[in-house]
Amino acid sequence: MKILPLFITHQGCPFQCLYCNQKAITKSSGFNFEKAEQLLADFCKKNLETTKEVAFFGGTFTSLPLSLQKEYFALVQPYLPKLNGIRISTRPDFIDESILANLRQNKVTVIELGIQSFSDDVLTASKRGYNSQTSQTSCQLIKENGFKLGIQLMPGLPGFLPSTWEKTLEITANLQPSYVRLYPTVVLANTELENLYKNGAYKPLSLSEAITICAEASEKFSQNNIQIIKIGLHSDIDEVIAGPYHPALGEIVKGRILCQELIRNYKKNHTLFLNPRYISLLTGFNHKNAKFLKKTLNITKLPITLCSKTNYFSFKKKKAKQYL
Repeated sequence: MKILPLFITHQGCPFQCLYCNQKAITKSSGFNFEKAEQLLADFCKKNLETTKEVAFFGGTFTSLPLSLQKEYFALVQPYLPKLNGIRISTRPDFIDESILANLRQNKVTVIELGIQSFSDDVLTASKRGYNSQTSQTSCQLIKENGFKLGIQLMPGLPGFLPSTWEKTLEITANLQPSYVRLYPTVVLANTELENLYKNGAYKPLSLSEAITICAEASEKFSQNNIQIIKIGLHSDIDEVIAGPYHPALGEIVKGRILCQELIRNYKKNHTLFLNPRYISLLTGFNHKNAKFLKKTLNITKLPITLCSKTNYFSFKKKKAKQYL
């Protein structure tokens, strides 16, 4: 699946959330219809045989005036025969039956909700302006009306605790969205959260904490057949003040998950047979994953054989070709 994101930066948002700086995240301050049309034309031309969608991200699409929504849909309409659908992002408090009917009429197939947390304590502390029940009702409405549901979650918001995160994971799993995005909270410049951080009223997660939290969430969602399509903000943000930002956070989390699976399946005096495409995940950034693995297993070296015939990994009582 190829997705062309068109950013409607902060449009439709009822207020500025305390953590949000969409201009820093999207590298955009406005929407250019002429440029967007050219992007659409090029996108469809270059991906003729590929499943593809266009997405309106970066704002609260369903709170826009219907006249403006109509303009955005009109932009895409000539290309619909070449697309597999449209996806939009919005808030859970701007979803109802009439809104969904309009989206369906205009060929929207996927709706992403910026829920962030299913804990009322976190939502209140983060000034989100809605409660957990509103979010759950919106999720159910979206699925009942035949749309694919995406959920965005932000561990580490004000009010975050292990108990609030566990509640969020349980509710998300029960709702069975098609996919989830995980964005550990970072402090961006020119936000209210920056002021709270500098005044000592907010402490962000450490990078290590964020890696552990995202790895645990990933495994839980995997067990519930829920896909995670993104972990962490993209790699070219230059306005981060504090928090667990890393340009390759998703890869680090995947590496941690691999290490945890190896630890659970480890057999002493056996060789690890690993598909070569996973070796970078095993070693990790600055060999941190390999060090974590050996420290946890209390070993100084790991016998390993790279084997393309192995789908993922296995432990066998055979001679190793190398040591990690």
